Amino acid sequence: MPELTLESHQQPIYSLAHRRTVGVEALLRAREGDALISPLDAYARHTGDRHRFDLDVAATHCRHAAQEACADRWLFLNVDPATLASRDHADALAARMLESGLSPSKVVLEVLEHALEADDALIDNARRLRKQGFLIAVDDFGVGHSNLDRVCLLEPDFVKFDRNLLRRSTEQPRTRNLLTKLVHLMHEIGALVVIEGVETETDVLVALESGCDLVQGYYIARPAPVPDGDEAITPRVDARWDELMVRELMKRKLSRRQIELARQAFVQSAIALMQGTAFTDAARPMLALPDVIRCFLLDSSGRQIGRNLNARGSSDTGQPKFAPLADTTGAVWSRRGYFQHAIDQPGVLYMSEPYLSMTDTRNCVTLSMAIEIDEDLHVLCADVLVAR
Repeated sequence: MPELTLESHQQPIYSLAHRRTVGVEALLRAREGDALISPLDAYARHTGDRHRFDLDVAATHCRHAAQEACADRWLFLNVDPATLASRDHADALAARMLESGLSPSKVVLEVLEHALEADDALIDNARRLRKQGFLIAVDDFGVGHSNLDRVCLLEPDFVKFDRNLLRRSTEQPRTRNLLTKLVHLMHEIGALVVIEGVETETDVLVALESGCDLVQGYYIARPAPVPDGDEAITPRVDARWDELMVRELMKRKLSRRQIELARQAFVQSAIALMQGTAFTDAARPMLALPDVIRCFLLDSSGRQIGRNLNARGSSDTGQPKFAPLADTTGAVWSRRGYFQHAIDQPGVLYMSEPYLSMTDTRNCVTLSMAIEIDEDLHVLCADVLVAR
């Protein structure tokens, strides 16, 4: 029978900010003689002992990485959940990796997210290895139901987003917004984010927009015993950076113009209100602008006075299914930032961060200003549509 040979291939993990490869994921390639076979077949032809096979694979990857002598790169290793679920097996794995000469701080152990769901021993052992100096990554985050509480309990150094999350983000604007928020959420728990499956120019642009830290995929570099270096990778990524910067610059120029027009019209409406003009007439300069959705007026406690005044062609709800939210008369918006900022600084125009409007679930910013009408403090508000 031909001899079974285990080989280690590496796929670069690239830092968008540093513009260089900062890690590699080790991927198994197995040969039986001259024929390439799958890892599953390799396991079957090995000893039949899953744990021993995992140790030999880890040793193969670590020896290869040690020979590369890349002191400034992490080695990302996939670890079988069954290995981490056993303290003895986890200790044996750590010992085998240390024999290669690699420092624990250069080894990132990848744990599948779904394996965290009901295995306290796995989490305990992973955290113990982390205390020994190894780094921990949650792999395939975003597959099906995500266990955020378990991820937080593990306290990973990295979270690797599943490639399907990226696929959906390139096709659906709402998922793209979710991707950005998930990146921020992982940053909040102290983890760097790796987006996997970056295979096209569009994938790179979405990854860049998301604010993620690291990327991995065929567009960056394919797995190989000695994969592409940064001299090949960086020009590809830089071209997408340039494309994104041009696009963002155009968007900002457009937004600045739109916001400036909205500010001017808002001040005009506010002055008219303070001079005693009826709200329906005073709001006309604002409602005439193409990106203004609605105007509304609040009293000094944040309670809405009357219904929304909607721009021409717009209704209280963008879609009939949101009709139960249409009438906001008497609604209390006192906890909204746009009200609180306005009431704290009367006469100062405030613009909120983009958010999802509860009235019709469109993304908007709200302009607001506290003004006196008939000697009582009111807050004038206008919602301005922003692109997703």
